[in-house]
Amino acid sequence: MHWVNRILLAALVAGILALWPERMELWASSEDLERVMRERNALMSGNDALREEIGRMQAEIHALKHDPREVARIAREDLNLVRAGEVVFEVERPSAAEAR
Repeated sequence: MHWVNRILLAALVAGILALWPERMELWASSEDLERVMRERNALMSGNDALREEIGRMQAEIHALKHDPREVARIAREDLNLVRAGEVVFEVERPSAAEAR
């Protein structure tokens, strides 16, 4: 009976030694899991922002393809173009030093 106790004790020690590295790995992987989850959440919020920007750009593309007034607005504001027959007046405002 004495040898049975030794065998059981040896089996217990062997089991502990076999499972200990796995338990340590689980603790380490939980930290990795938290880090990965934080990265995932950051990427998902970034994706949401990009989806909104894509939606705005698609609306602008649609307006440029189907609305001539939008094309005219961009030509005037961004490219400083005028229509044929229009007269352009350039107004210069005096700087603060010249106003005194």
